[in-house]
Amino acid sequence: MGRIMKEDDIFISGLFDLMNLRFGPSQGPGEAFGGVEEMGVLQKEFQIFQRGRSFRDCVAVLNLGGFWNARARNRWLKLIGELDQYDSDEPGVNGNDRIMNMMVENFESGRPLPVLFQAHDSRSEEGRRVVVRDSRTGFFYMEQPYIIVSLPMLPKTAPRMARQSSKTARKAPAKSAKTAKTAKAAPKTPRKTPRRR
Repeated sequence: MGRIMKEDDIFISGLFDLMNLRFGPSQGPGEAFGGVEEMGVLQKEFQIFQRGRSFRDCVAVLNLGGFWNARARNRWLKLIGELDQYDSDEPGVNGNDRIMNMMVENFESGRPLPVLFQAHDSRSEEGRRVVVRDSRTGFFYMEQPYIIVSLPMLPKTAPRMARQSSKTARKAPAKSAKTAKTAKAAPKTPRKTPRRR
């Protein structure tokens, strides 16, 4: 996904921060009311999250694409909009639907858990798929259960082959007997000793 954000990849952590505050734990009642509890009230009133709906549209409606850079916002929304082209940890369910199904279930539960959005390297074990899991804690310094959503990403400079899943990665072509023979037959250049001054 680095190919989408390009030089705007410096904004990714801030964009995750916006989402993690919007779906984070409430800081309390009254003036401190917010986070996932407020989102629960808004979901009940407006049904923002629905099965089959695009998560990208929900992110746009909630203005979670950032406000400091229009290009970065549009690239971020494009990135989120392409999650339906990714697999998820649930067989047969694409990345977009996995997130939307979780959101609907979470808000229908009556006491929604905060949701923590993060990224993982798609070259890792998690692969090129959206992963959703329950966690005893989202951050080690907060004793708070979370639902964690991890999006697959690569740096913009990652080579093309690294973008394939480890199972389907192309193998390097084996050296033919002719190539190996030619390599052995090539004369070695004598090593020059540096002159002393």
